[in-house]
Amino acid sequence: MADFVVLATADWDHPLWTNKQHTALTLAAAGHRVLYVESLGIRPPRVGAADCTRIVRRLRRLLQLPRQRQHQLWVWSPPVLPGGHSGRALQLNRLLLKGGLELVCRWLGFTNPILWTYNPLTTLYLDPESFAGSVYHCVDRIQDQPGMPVARIEASEQALSRAVGVVFATSPQLQVSHRQWNHHTLMFGNVADHVHFSRARLGDSAAPLCCPERLVQVDRPRLVFMGAIDAYKLDLDLLLQLVKRCSAWSFVLIGPVGECDPSTDVASLQACSNVELVGPVPYADLPGWLAHADVALLPLKVNGYTRHMFPMKFFEYLSSGLPVVATEIPALEVHADVAWLCPPEVESFEQAIHAALAGEGPSLQQRLERAATQTYEVRTASMLDYLDRVGLLAEAQRNQADSLRTQQFLLQRSAIWLRGLSSRVLVALSHRLMRGGHPRAAVKVLQGVAESPWSDCLLQGGLVLPLVRCGDYRQARLVMEKLWQIYGHVGELKQLLFRRGNRPSERSQQVLLFEELVTSSVLPLYALNYCQVVLAHRCVDVKDDERMCQSALNIAAMASALEQDPGTLICLRSNRRNRSKLLVSCYATLLRLYLGLQQFDDLGALGMRCLTWAESLNLEAIDADTSYRLTRNILRVLLVNVLEAWTQHDHALMQRSSRVIARVHNHCHRRVFDQQSAQENHRGFADAVLERVQLLEHAQHRGDSAGDAEEALPSLMLLMLKSERELVSELIRQEHLNKVLPLFSPYLAGVPL
Repeated sequence: MADFVVLATADWDHPLWTNKQHTALTLAAAGHRVLYVESLGIRPPRVGAADCTRIVRRLRRLLQLPRQRQHQLWVWSPPVLPGGHSGRALQLNRLLLKGGLELVCRWLGFTNPILWTYNPLTTLYLDPESFAGSVYHCVDRIQDQPGMPVARIEASEQALSRAVGVVFATSPQLQVSHRQWNHHTLMFGNVADHVHFSRARLGDSAAPLCCPERLVQVDRPRLVFMGAIDAYKLDLDLLLQLVKRCSAWSFVLIGPVGECDPSTDVASLQACSNVELVGPVPYADLPGWLAHADVALLPLKVNGYTRHMFPMKFFEYLSSGLPVVATEIPALEVHADVAWLCPPEVESFEQAIHAALAGEGPSLQQRLERAATQTYEVRTASMLDYLDRVGLLAEAQRNQADSLRTQQFLLQRSAIWLRGLSSRVLVALSHRLMRGGHPRAAVKVLQGVAESPWSDCLLQGGLVLPLVRCGDYRQARLVMEKLWQIYGHVGELKQLLFRRGNRPSERSQQVLLFEELVTSSVLPLYALNYCQVVLAHRCVDVKDDERMCQSALNIAAMASALEQDPGTLICLRSNRRNRSKLLVSCYATLLRLYLGLQQFDDLGALGMRCLTWAESLNLEAIDADTSYRLTRNILRVLLVNVLEAWTQHDHALMQRSSRVIARVHNHCHRRVFDQQSAQENHRGFADAVLERVQLLEHAQHRGDSAGDAEEALPSLMLLMLKSERELVSELIRQEHLNKVLPLFSPYLAGVPL
C-alpha cells in the first residue's frame, strides 16, 4: 500500500463535501494511508464573517498535530498566511508548508508519499518531483470563479500540469485543455456516494426517512436544488422566471448563498411564496430532503466555468431516484439518456419538468443503473489502477516505514537515534579497514553486532561490501535479501549494479558475483533484471560463449515480457525503475551479445524488434528524465537497421530507420533538457549518429557505395559500441576501429576501408 498527501482546496469539515474529502476517504478505504492537507487559500481573504471565521479556526489549529478522522486518514491544517501568494509572504508560506509537511510525514512514518493535489497553485509552495509520484486532480476552472487571481492561476496550473506525473480531469473540456501540457491526462467525471444518497429511496433499517420538519409545510410537487447558490454558475434569472410562471410548483433551494460569489442576490426569489430558501443542511441529512422531493433541478448558466465543470450533484440526484432536469452542458451530454437536458431557456425547462412530473422520460431503473456505476469506490479504484499501470504506486510502495514506529515515544526515538550514531561509527571503521586492504577484518568488526538484537539497517548494509571484497558472494546476497525483506532497502545492491568501483576488480569475479545475485527469489524484480544485464555484459568481456548464450536467452525473455506489458509504453517511474529504460537496456545488451557471438540473423531481428517498438513509443508519455537518458542505447540498437538497409540496399528500411532516429534526436534536443544532469552527452551522441545516418541515406539515394560511406559506416559501427568522444582523437579512433570492425564483417563487404 502507498501513502498519499492530499493537498485540498477545502477544509475537511466544510458543510459541502466535494471530491477532496470523498477521494481521501476512498483512498484510505482501499488500504492506503492518507494525509489530508486543508486549504491553503487560493484567493485573497474577503472582509466578511465567513472568511474571518475560517481564519480564526485555522489559527487555533496551527500548532496541532494531524487529527485522525478515520482509520489510516489524518487531517492537518498547514500554518500558512492567508493570501500569501507573492513576495516575502510567499517565501514564508513556502518554508512553513514544506517544513511542516516534512515534520508531519516523518511523525506519521510517510517515507515515499504520492502527492494528490487539487490546488492549481501547488508549484508556488511545493516541488511535485520531490514526491514518489504526483497527481493533479483538476475538478473545475477555479480561475473562472469570482475574485480569483486569474493570471497567477493560469500560469501556475500550466506549470503544475507539466510537472506532475498524471492529470485527472472531471470533464471533457478540462481533459482537452490539460492534455496539451501532460500526455497522461485522463477524464474521470464526478461521481456520488451512491450508498449514502440511496437512503432517500431505501431509508434506514427498512424504515423510510422522515420528512424534514421545514419541508412538511411545503406543498407538492417539490422541485429541489442542493448545492452552493452562486450567481456565477447558477442561472438565477431562469430560475426566477420559472418560479413566477409555475406558481403551483414549490422550489426548495438547499445550500449556502453567495459563498464563492458575494454578488449573489436572491432577494427576488426570497420574495416569492413558492420558494423555500433552506440554507446549508448537514451532509448526513441531505437524503431525507431528497426522499420527499419530486424533481431535482440543475439550472446552470452556460459560461466558461460551467462548460468545464461536471456537477457533483447530478449523480447524487440519480442515486436518490429523482428525475433530473438540468442545463445541457458538455460534461452531461453522454448522460442525456438518463436525464432531461435542456438549453438554458425557461420554456424548455418548464416542458421538461412537466414531463418528469408525469413520469415520462428515463425510467427509475435506468437512472439507478447508471448511478450505481458512478461511485467514488469505482472511480478511485480505476484511478489507482492507472497509477499502478504507469508505475507510480510501485514507486511509492518501496522503503515503507513500519507503521508501528509512528507510535514510539520520545525516549524510544532518542535510543534509536543513539543506536544509529553508534552504527555509523562501526560502519565507518569497518569500511576504512576494507579500503586499507583488510576486508576480513572489516567483516569481523560488523558481523557479531549485525547478527545481534541490536542490529539495524545501517549495520546490515555496511556488511555487504566487505563480504563482496572477501569473495563471499552468497553471504552478501543473503544479507541484501534480509535488508529488502525487513527494511525495504536496496542501497548496497544499487551500489554494486551502478557503481563499478564497488565491484570486484576482476571481470571473472564480477561474473561469479552477479551469477549468485540472479539466483535470488527475494530481491526486487527490477534490480534482478539489471543484475542479468550486468552479468551479460561481463560475460561478453570475458568472452565466455556458453554463458553468453544463456544470457542471450534470459535477456530476450525479459525483453519479450516488457514488450507485451502495455505499461512499458507509458511508464512514469524514474530512470532505472522505468520499464521503457529497462527494455532499451535489454536491447542494447542483446546487441553486444549477438555481436560477441557473431549471430547476425539474431542481430538483424533485434534491430527490427527495436524499430517496431520505437515507432510505437511516444517519448513524452514516459518519465521525462528517463526519455532523455535512454537516447544513446536506443540509437545504438536502431543503427542495426541502418546497417541492414545499407547492406540489403533497402531504401524503405533506411528511410524508416532514419525517421525514428531523427525523432529521438529531436526529442533529446528539447529545451526542457537544457539543464539535464546526466553524465553522458546524449545530445552530442545523437548529433554524431544522425549526421552519419543522413550521409549514408544520401549516398544510398545516389547509388554511391563509396565516398561518404567510407567514413560514415565505420564511424557508426564504432558509435554502436563506443562513445562519440572516442571519434575525436585519430589515434584512439584507429585503435578502437581495429578492435570493433572485425565484429561487423558482414556489413563491410564492398566498402573500401
